[in-house]
Amino acid sequence: MSTIYMIRHGQASFGKGDYDKLSELGLRQSRILAEYLNKLDIRFDLIYTGTLIRQIETAREILALYENTGITSPGVKQMEAFNEFDYKSVFTTMIPIIAEEDPPFQDDVERLFDDKRSFQRVFERVIMRWVAGSPPVEGFVSWEEFVSRVNQGIDEVMKSHGRGKQIGIFTSGGAIAVAIRKAIHLSDEDTIRIAGQIVNSSVSRFKCTRDLITLSTFNEHAHLENSPGDNLITYI
Repeated sequence: MSTIYMIRHGQASFGKGDYDKLSELGLRQSRILAEYLNKLDIRFDLIYTGTLIRQIETAREILALYENTGITSPGVKQMEAFNEFDYKSVFTTMIPIIAEEDPPFQDDVERLFDDKRSFQRVFERVIMRWVAGSPPVEGFVSWEEFVSRVNQGIDEVMKSHGRGKQIGIFTSGGAIAVAIRKAIHLSDEDTIRIAGQIVNSSVSRFKCTRDLITLSTFNEHAHLENSPGDNLITYI
């Protein structure tokens, strides 16, 4: 069997002009993670990332550590299959629909990028509506299409590296949740709830063959809990 380590990117730049970059805290989380994996003597045979900047920047920290300590660097492959869903598109499509049905919802929308609790409430409600597929929107990427894309990426990794390998996949919470859905057959709603619990720079491990994948550990973040400093555990 092989082990797939699905790693969520460090904290992104919440509320900034370009969300798809690591914040200073996100960079720190990623460096702490790299040191932690090195201390555990985890050596990847190959690293995958999505094509999003925050995913690539998180992977870059383990690659920099390898280079600085003389460890042979693994190959790196980018796959769009491991990108997060386009939350901006989901938000701009679903928010007007929900606000028309429930006008007080707009209060949280107006505080979306100023208040993390408002963001969480809006996010959960919008995403649950998207997952439910109601109403269907022509030309809009559906939840089912997102799940299919991630699953195709996981299947490719399994078929290529299903025996005796250690594979790192630097990705996002939604993609990790879909992998868990695949491994333990979660409902769509529970998949989204799981996604909301995935900590930035956390590690979820999967055991796989070419044809079978099982969940080994979920949301490991001891590297953050055991590091000095406050507020290292984040979810955005």
